Amino acid sequence: MTHPWKLLPLLLLAMVLLPFHSIPEPGQDDTNKQIVAALTAGNAAALLDYFNAMVDLGISGNEDTYSKTQATQILKDFFTKNPVKSVKITRQGSSTDGSQFSIGEMQAGSCTFRIYYLLKKVSGKFLIQQLQIQKAN
Repeated sequence: MTHPWKLLPLLLLAMVLLPFHSIPEPGQDDTNKQIVAALTAGNAAALLDYFNAMVDLGISGNEDTYSKTQATQILKDFFTKNPVKSVKITRQGSSTDGSQFSIGEMQAGSCTFRIYYLLKKVSGKFLIQQLQIQKAN
């Protein structure tokens, strides 16, 4: 039988390392999947549910802060002019304040666009605070 004191170093090591283990927030992965699906489909209306009340939106150099309804209309116009063919997320991460970001590429119309969006937790739900769609060089 192992003496309980012999397990103490293992327990202490686990207590030290556990806080550094990255555990995804509940719902975060689902939110990202739904956002990517909506972008891929060119479905601005589906993004409405994931926008914060006010959204920092930048499309090809035109940047401003819009209500979620205004941002949805602007995206609808963009998707009409640039039908989406594909979206690929190339990098995701988080900041110390708990916000999450995603960076990727969108093939739309005859162009390639770089996309970036920032999610912040509002009332227990991750919402898009910022969305950037910039034409790649």
